[in-house]
Amino acid sequence: MTDPVTNPITNSVTNPVSNTATDIISERTPHVIAAEINMIKYQTERIYLAAAVEIGRRLTEAKGLLKHGEWGKWLEESVDFSQSRANKLMRIFTEYGAGQLTSSNSDPDPNLNYSQAVLLLGIPKEERAQFIVDLDVEGMTNQELRKAVKERTQARQEKDQALQEKDLALQENTDLQKALEDQSGIITGLTAELANLKVQLENVKTSKEELAKTARQLNDSLESLQKSSAAKGYERMKTNFINTSLKVRANHIAFLCENLDQTMKEVKHKLLQIAPSDKEAYIIYKNKVHDLLNVWLKDETWSRQAHPGGDAQ
Repeated sequence: MTDPVTNPITNSVTNPVSNTATDIISERTPHVIAAEINMIKYQTERIYLAAAVEIGRRLTEAKGLLKHGEWGKWLEESVDFSQSRANKLMRIFTEYGAGQLTSSNSDPDPNLNYSQAVLLLGIPKEERAQFIVDLDVEGMTNQELRKAVKERTQARQEKDQALQEKDLALQENTDLQKALEDQSGIITGLTAELANLKVQLENVKTSKEELAKTARQLNDSLESLQKSSAAKGYERMKTNFINTSLKVRANHIAFLCENLDQTMKEVKHKLLQIAPSDKEAYIIYKNKVHDLLNVWLKDETWSRQAHPGGDAQ
């Protein structure tokens, strides 16, 4: 006869293999023996799960009563548990204590054994009860359950990854839209600047025309004076004419220099504005400005015109 198994929590006695069944099966075969062993293992793990829940419950209670720093020492001296083992038992209590697996579609007291309960820790708590019902976990072997938990975990990870990729794509789309809006603003600003430069260019053209008109008037006045004045008066008027012409030219040069300085400042300002977002355009146009300045500085006309013996016309 097989010895009965006593449940340490309920103190009830369970006979894993009934005498009646043993008496009926007169032929003892390896298959029959294996079935009996598996039944004993299953019932033992059922009892072990119940015991683990109750131990976890009491460990949780004890930890709440102990002062900070006393937990590890109490485990070692009082119950001979490591902290990792105690944590596992407390988690089993948290996950499988009374009412933890109850749901509208599930058995309020699923017929799980300890090994199944441990494997099911891999399923999120909020999904576990439905998972047990959907897969009929009670009838699965540990190997089948381990595979099912692994597949569910992998499916969850793939779903989470897909959601992350979707969120990333949405964020990238938002960033791209913002970049396009910024570029549109830059283009609008540059268009306005181009229009302003065109106006300035027209002003320069008008100034040139006015200077030419003044020069013609002065020349006419000079010719008139040459015809009507004495030599001395002519020379005086000639000097005045030259001085006036020089002043007009100097004013024109000052005007052009002021416009050139303003233009260069605006070009520099705009280049610095686009530098953070469009470094390539910044470098291209900065180099163009440098090249243009170098061409002007290297122009031999400057030296030839300024040479004491050169032609000043």
